[in-house]
Amino acid sequence: MAVDEAEAFNQSLRPAQGQLSYLQIPALNVQRSAEFYARVFGWHIEHPHPGFDAPGLIGQWTTDRQPTRDAGLLPWLNVDSMLEAMKLVRAYRGEVLEHPTPDGPDRLLATVRDPAGNVVGLVQLITR
Repeated sequence: MAVDEAEAFNQSLRPAQGQLSYLQIPALNVQRSAEFYARVFGWHIEHPHPGFDAPGLIGQWTTDRQPTRDAGLLPWLNVDSMLEAMKLVRAYRGEVLEHPTPDGPDRLLATVRDPAGNVVGLVQLITR
């Protein structure tokens, strides 16, 4: 790889201005929350540390912050199958708050609560 190509590649890996690049997720039980996000969304967990790698994002669970049940930012995470995600949410101690509903012709939306009580939005893109 030429020097210019290598530099262009390295620049492509840098986060863009305004891109979410690190996320702390409040947890009451770090292991329970880690298992939930690993099973429902396929995130890689850094055992025994409270960290994770998700597509385009890294972060950690923290017990230093209180979970947000009804306030604050609402992250929306993509899922390949809303039906499968709903099953996994229930199986790993989450709670379905709003069942999947169409949001226009191109996507389904639902909201769930993780084991610590944080609200998370789910998005499934509909392919035609």
